[in-house]
Amino acid sequence: MSFAGNENFIIRLAQRVKQEPGGHLTVLYRPNCQQSVVELQEHGIECIEFSDGFSFLIHQLKSVVQARLIFADNYYAFLGGCVLDHEQTRIVQLWHANGAVKTFGWEEPRTKDRSLSDKKRFQKVYDQFDDFVVGSAKMGEVFCNSYHQPTEKINILGYPRTDLLFSNEKKAQKRKQIYSQHPKLRDAEVILYAPTYRETLTGETYFELPQDFTTMLDQLNDDQVVVMKLHPQNNDEVKRLKQQNLAHVVWVDDFTTDELLLVTQRLITDYSSVIFDYTLLENAQEIIFYCYDFEKYAQIVGLQKDFNEWIPGELVYSAKELQQLLLAPLQPTDFTAFNHLWNKENDGNSVQRVLENYFYGN
Repeated sequence: MSFAGNENFIIRLAQRVKQEPGGHLTVLYRPNCQQSVVELQEHGIECIEFSDGFSFLIHQLKSVVQARLIFADNYYAFLGGCVLDHEQTRIVQLWHANGAVKTFGWEEPRTKDRSLSDKKRFQKVYDQFDDFVVGSAKMGEVFCNSYHQPTEKINILGYPRTDLLFSNEKKAQKRKQIYSQHPKLRDAEVILYAPTYRETLTGETYFELPQDFTTMLDQLNDDQVVVMKLHPQNNDEVKRLKQQNLAHVVWVDDFTTDELLLVTQRLITDYSSVIFDYTLLENAQEIIFYCYDFEKYAQIVGLQKDFNEWIPGELVYSAKELQQLLLAPLQPTDFTAFNHLWNKENDGNSVQRVLENYFYGN
């Protein structure tokens, strides 16, 4: 586990594993997942922190090679060096998003400049996965192209973490918590700004907003509130912006981006996968793609080739264009076509289908 969000699936998985003779679930997690681990441990699930290195090879790798069923949420380089009998061990890629805006794997622009040995090493990892669980044929196509995998490995069962987006009781409970702790959001038009981080050609991360964006905030309507939720890797920029006391801006540090989507009427983002979750919510009304560095980002990180064809909202390149959209009357967007493309099997029953497939299926 290297991303939060799959706690519900892991808890259900643990319950199912207990029904197997001698069944036991171990969660290996990256240090950034500590908050998720607290919830898992409350359910009695064994969780072990790991980082790539000698200690992992000595102490935790045996949990991987001895496992009968492995669920992964990311690319893990160590898998390329594991000698596994795939008749006995099945490795399933859940990934960490139910759609793709950025490119990865062979589709990423920087891959072509890597050495031949690097490329072979990458492919060894890709080939270790027996299945790719996805919520749509579209996402399956992305994996086939990005990892050079056959379509037979694509399992369209739904993306497990989206099940919570269909739980009316849990959504209502979370909204109540947010409004209780941040009453200013209750009667406002909530605009969530959730951009992703940027990378240089050498892989270093950075983020710096254009000055005209912060200036634009002064021009918003009195009933509009902008909740700024920058990527965790952008803490330096967060500190700088907080010192400016920006107009109409509210900082909500005690709730995650996923949770804040529940009270958001307008979402401003760029190349983030947050859009694939947001469009499943009944409160979702509009998405604006504020891509002030579109050409640069496409060249360095890479965007899906048909990005401009299926994005469910307006694409703008300047704060002036963004301001015009935000000051215009809110007209709800119909996300039906977008969800049919990317969220076809994300219907609230994904966890059950995944568990049935891997415990009762082939």
